[in-house]
Amino acid sequence: MKTYNATLWTLLLGAVLTFSACSSDDDINPQTTTQTNPTPTAPDDANAVLAAIMSYSDLPSNVPSVPGVGGIAIDVASGSFFNGGVGSALVNVGDVMLNSKALQIPRGNAYINNPMELSYSLAAGQSNSWQVSGGSGFDAFSHTTTKRMPSQVKFTASVGDSFSKGSDLTLTIESVTSNTDNILWVVSDGSTTVTKESKTTSVTFSASDLSGMRATSTGLVQVASYNTEEKTFGGKKVYFINETVHTKLVEVN
Repeated sequence: MKTYNATLWTLLLGAVLTFSACSSDDDINPQTTTQTNPTPTAPDDANAVLAAIMSYSDLPSNVPSVPGVGGIAIDVASGSFFNGGVGSALVNVGDVMLNSKALQIPRGNAYINNPMELSYSLAAGQSNSWQVSGGSGFDAFSHTTTKRMPSQVKFTASVGDSFSKGSDLTLTIESVTSNTDNILWVVSDGSTTVTKESKTTSVTFSASDLSGMRATSTGLVQVASYNTEEKTFGGKKVYFINETVHTKLVEVN
């Protein structure tokens, strides 16, 4: 059940979205980067990436408990259209809509969901519909994903509120959810981020993996279940991501 409480949402974004992370496809030698939500790395020849994300976050421990509210769930959408391959300059392609709701461009031609729009009609097991009006070399197109939204991934109760960076850390989820291609696992201290990719219910970050972390009360762990598909419109390869994320704020000792 989604929780649409503006005050709680604002508190959480201040604590969570500042310290989130992106993925690495290197499970043996994790990399360190930062991004709002963990998403898989698109192929180098992708000309655009469109992501629909169901994001669930536990309430920070310093936020007073609210009866019936265990966490905050919001819908997140993003779109990146490049003048070449991934990593090249972003371009404006006109209106972009997810499930008939518009994304916006706050700056730099990066499309994101309207922060006042907490629902983009995302639900586990459904397909998502994208509409792009076209521009900057991109044809107009509409596409409903063949792959469906993964069910919400969740950490188990064994994932605590703190961990020591000098010891191994094991993260566990309740299950590998339906409609999942793969799973991203993230640990971050807000500046250094370590990621692994493994479609399993449990992943261990070694003390060596975590050695570059700093002690902080505002770290986080994240897990993301996702699937992807690629389509070509007017010679442009567009990469679609459906994803669910669970974020838990933690203390790093």
